Amino acid sequence: MRISTYNRILLSTVAPVAAFAISGAAHAQAAQTATQTESEASSGGIADIVVTARRQSENLQTVPVAVTALSTEKLEERQVLQVTDLARTAPSLSIGTGGTGPATIVYLAIRGQAQNSPNSYSDAAVGIYIDGVYVGRPMVGNLGFLDAAGAEVLRGPQGTLFGRNTTGGALNLTTQQPKLDVTEGYMKVGFGNYSQKAIEGVVNLPLTDELGVRLAGRYNDRNGYFPNLSTGGANGGIKGEYYARGSLKWAPSSVPLTLNLSGDYMNYRDTGNPVAVSAINPAGPMASFYGISQGVRAGLIPGNAPIPLSATFSVPASTFANFSKGPIGPITQYLNTEFATAAQQATLLSRDWRVNYSAPFTGVKAIDDSGTFNEAYSLSGNLSVDVGDLTVKSITGYRNSNTTSNLDLLGTNTGAGAFVSRYKQHQFSEELQISGKTGNLQYIFGGIYFREAGTEQSSSSIFYGTPIATGGDNTFGSFVSTSKGLFAQLYYNVSDSVRLTGGLRYTWDTREIDRQGTTPFIPRPGQVLTCQAGVNAGKPTPNGAAAPNSGCHDRASASFKYPAWTAGIDVKLSPDIFVYAKTSGASNSGGFNARPVPPPYSSSFKPEAVRDVEAGIKGEFFDRHLRTNLAVFHAWQSDVQRIINATFVDATGATRLTQFVTNAGKAKTYGFEFEGTVIPYQGLEIGGSVAYLHARYVAGSRFESQIVNGATVQVDRSGEPITQAPKWTANVSATQTIEMESGDLKLHADYSYIGSRYFDFFTTGDPKQAAAVAIANEASRVRAYGLVNLQASFTFKEPAIELTVWGRNVGNKANFTNVFNSYTGLGATVQFQGAPRTYGATVKYSF
Repeated sequence: MRISTYNRILLSTVAPVAAFAISGAAHAQAAQTATQTESEASSGGIADIVVTARRQSENLQTVPVAVTALSTEKLEERQVLQVTDLARTAPSLSIGTGGTGPATIVYLAIRGQAQNSPNSYSDAAVGIYIDGVYVGRPMVGNLGFLDAAGAEVLRGPQGTLFGRNTTGGALNLTTQQPKLDVTEGYMKVGFGNYSQKAIEGVVNLPLTDELGVRLAGRYNDRNGYFPNLSTGGANGGIKGEYYARGSLKWAPSSVPLTLNLSGDYMNYRDTGNPVAVSAINPAGPMASFYGISQGVRAGLIPGNAPIPLSATFSVPASTFANFSKGPIGPITQYLNTEFATAAQQATLLSRDWRVNYSAPFTGVKAIDDSGTFNEAYSLSGNLSVDVGDLTVKSITGYRNSNTTSNLDLLGTNTGAGAFVSRYKQHQFSEELQISGKTGNLQYIFGGIYFREAGTEQSSSSIFYGTPIATGGDNTFGSFVSTSKGLFAQLYYNVSDSVRLTGGLRYTWDTREIDRQGTTPFIPRPGQVLTCQAGVNAGKPTPNGAAAPNSGCHDRASASFKYPAWTAGIDVKLSPDIFVYAKTSGASNSGGFNARPVPPPYSSSFKPEAVRDVEAGIKGEFFDRHLRTNLAVFHAWQSDVQRIINATFVDATGATRLTQFVTNAGKAKTYGFEFEGTVIPYQGLEIGGSVAYLHARYVAGSRFESQIVNGATVQVDRSGEPITQAPKWTANVSATQTIEMESGDLKLHADYSYIGSRYFDFFTTGDPKQAAAVAIANEASRVRAYGLVNLQASFTFKEPAIELTVWGRNVGNKANFTNVFNSYTGLGATVQFQGAPRTYGATVKYSF
């Protein structure tokens, strides 16, 4: 009999309930500990923070992990509305978004550990967990915070307790669970510039003394931040964001258990990612075709003038006329003002850093109508049962997502390149944990099963509007990935002040792929569709149809197994000073590439392994009015996974565009992170952090074979900078609370800084390309920037109404979040704009 996914979730969650209920164990119900809470110190000092960085509730100041913890209140103060906003709050955290992926994707990096373009077949180096459930695909990783209980940023390998794909760290996010003793809720309405409108509501209802529900929902829309002079519209707008969550809690008095069931639904549409041109190759094909097109349109080149495509073949210049659509002028008029030289500034169409010119005109609606669509939903069950001195937890989760996004790759209103991608994924996971204490020994052990499956399709077209258009690619692949793991971690109290920690996890991964892509995506009359890969590569498709119905199949599978470990010691030097030292290891799963991979690269890639050492000291001083946490670390990576964007000429002579993952040698990183909080006087709290990161490839560890003038040369790429590894990150915040007879006034300001970071870098073995590659590398560097946010709120005591005015990036600082580099390929490098100055107000009524 076939069991539906929903029934499987219920069975996985409820079956243990029945088993323990039948056993008739009569134990008092353990009091629930929130994932993260703050309790006010009696002296008016800094509040305690409880975290679950080690899958159990502990005081932040006695956890031997470098972790930044944000409560519900702190998330609101710092205006953390979605995952990307966490980059403003934690040291050593770099987050990119958008780029060639949807607006909902996140490119997470902690301490230089990153997978710089995770897709359906490759995994991120920083795992995202929501209420204990792993979010497998970063395509939907930029999650909005709705009725959040807290967020924790765990830095360093977390493989023992959180599993694979946490070589850089983990984001541990929690939502509010139903309360059984109070009816409460709120309604919030907000407005902002760019015609932003948002409404959010939460209600908590105890149904009985043992059963309660909590419902939350939000709607949000706004106009685009980024005016598009080519279309007359604006990119980066939200057409509609719908987000809803419902949860149910059962805590029977007759059985020592707590069961939380929850489900959420998200529907998101926007007006597409903005594209800022950072460099244009004057010798590249885009500039060459643009020059011909502009010459014909301006009447400077006769339409019948022959344009040679080879030594024996020419076409009339008029066939290039439609390659450019914008106004007559040099191609450098499309440069973003932040990247143009002084001479180029005078020719720009706009000097507003927000402006872009993305406007695909392939004739394919799915590409030309700019925007992102994302629909996702999830179901989860979290069961906790006390049996004697043991606590048994079952964490069950199911997620389903469907995402479509498109992009004009070069943002110059030309036919240089554009694509649309579609991602579908569903996952199921079941984790069982058993924890307890016996004498001086505490322990937690368990196992996890994870399975995901889905499809990814990318349809591209390059140099459309020219006679050399190849029709692009229609890459399609289906995948199935499974992971099984067993883990155990022990804590032994040598004395009241000394504790030893040891943990081990072993993981077995299996990845399967079926490449079914076809070429071209847009065939010319009479052009035959051919298979991209497998035994039929280059041959007509068996079914004569395009992917996914082509009949082309190239199946492959691989299995990987690897350990993760941790070992450490921590010591309480005094009631207020805590020190620790530890070493850890973790791995990022290997996998396959679905898109074309030119030789000499492989269509598969190996797991990435990381090991590190870390030491830290955490302290509280002056009657808990000063808190300082310092961590120092050194990490070593092997088989580093990196993305490559490339154009190549296939066996038929056609130029093709691709993106794939490869292993890139070894790397080492080291640095320090400092976080501090001080309360100089009652009502004022000042916090901040600073981090230094040194990240480099190991000399001689990254050699690459390149074809130069028909010959193979070995190129040492180990001198390149690590991508997504800013040397410095910092933030500072201040919150002043003024108590009044009618209510409380809260004033908040924060500043965050992130140093310059590369998102792409290349070393060429061709001396003729060296100058162009150097320009491309510099154009792929996102410059350092700092952002200022302000917020003021007044909360009335009666009625319970909160009025808030807010501003983000109040200095309107130009900032960029990602890069696509094809300077030596299609002919340009682009960066993607971050949000400009925004401001608004909200009204919240609580009951």
